[in-house]
Amino acid sequence: MKKKLAPRLNLKLTVLLGGAVVSATAWSAAVGGCVDQPSTIMTGAGPTGSTSGTSGDDAGSAADKAEALFKALEPELLTTCGVCHEPGGLADTPFLAGPDRYQSVASWPGVVVKNPEQSLFLTYSVKGGGHSGTNLDADTNDPTLLARVKEWLTEEAKAIAAPPPEVGPAIDPFVPIMGFNAVYLGPLGVDFEGMAITFNAEEIGTQSLSLTNIEVHTTAKLGVHLAHPLFVVFPVGQEADPDPVDSFSNVDQTFGPGSGGELGPGSLILTNWKPKAKLTIAFEVIEKIDPGANDGGMDGGTGGCKDVGSFTANAQGQFSQRCGGCHGGGNAAAQGAVDMSDLNDDPAAACAQIRYRVKPADPATSQIFITTDPNGNAAHPYKFGGNTDNFNAFKNAVSTWIAAEN
Repeated sequence: MKKKLAPRLNLKLTVLLGGAVVSATAWSAAVGGCVDQPSTIMTGAGPTGSTSGTSGDDAGSAADKAEALFKALEPELLTTCGVCHEPGGLADTPFLAGPDRYQSVASWPGVVVKNPEQSLFLTYSVKGGGHSGTNLDADTNDPTLLARVKEWLTEEAKAIAAPPPEVGPAIDPFVPIMGFNAVYLGPLGVDFEGMAITFNAEEIGTQSLSLTNIEVHTTAKLGVHLAHPLFVVFPVGQEADPDPVDSFSNVDQTFGPGSGGELGPGSLILTNWKPKAKLTIAFEVIEKIDPGANDGGMDGGTGGCKDVGSFTANAQGQFSQRCGGCHGGGNAAAQGAVDMSDLNDDPAAACAQIRYRVKPADPATSQIFITTDPNGNAAHPYKFGGNTDNFNAFKNAVSTWIAAEN
């Protein structure tokens, strides 16, 4: 028996622009890469927000076959790619993190996508794709390796089911990382590019998924209004299964530009979780907030910093050296997510932008450390080239400033 979905009052994705309401089309853009990484890793690209998909039974069969195909490929991929793409590897992209490498690669942005020909494995990790490591079609590899990777990715694509239309605009289903996740909202419209919902995921037994520290992060120039977010589980071979108690049904929040904060109560336990399931987030309403278009007259919402002096003394140089190349303007999506363009000219403004990505009460759990940790599995294109000593030096210096913000 199908579960009845929560009622939706407005199933149309809308964008407020100069007081007028217009429809937004699904959109996803490639952005300039950093440190020799494919561009889509920066924004967590992968799902495109489209509505076509596979039925439950067909998706389940394809998912089982896809996992079997990957398991057969795993030893060769580990030999070919492991030196760079395991945790601590040279490439800063640990999509082969153990112990469950299938879960890691399936959850890595841009690898498993609806159109397998657009997978990073087939557009980047091949001759002429810009990859500086060993390509899948390298002459030193088994000549059938690339074809078998394509076969695996094709089965993965068949297993991607679309969210039911009645749940409202939604990100296409993704495999959550057991740990830190950043779900970028760019696929829902150009105005949401760089915005993200972040959370930590942890399985509780085989029937529940705990999501904690659920936060919304806007961009420097635009905010967002979200109403009635709905978390939907996609068990393998079964129909979409929304949160059985619709935990966030009363949530209606606005986040100003350059700000971040908890979504609803900030935590959720999905009691309808199944092993190897996918997850998505749908919205009854998602609208941009543009102060420049008189959308409420917000002033930017950065909140400022308590100790700019400590920021200048302990963190400014670290951010300039390690992050400024992308977040200072070299990568539009990175700058939109955390704008560090004022690091040298206006440290107070830069401090305010970075401030909402840190946790003064517990500096070690700040996103800027979780995402860049060389030994972590979070999807971010810079992880200190696998150098733990450099990461620790960065973390220790910046933590001094973060603690001063408490």
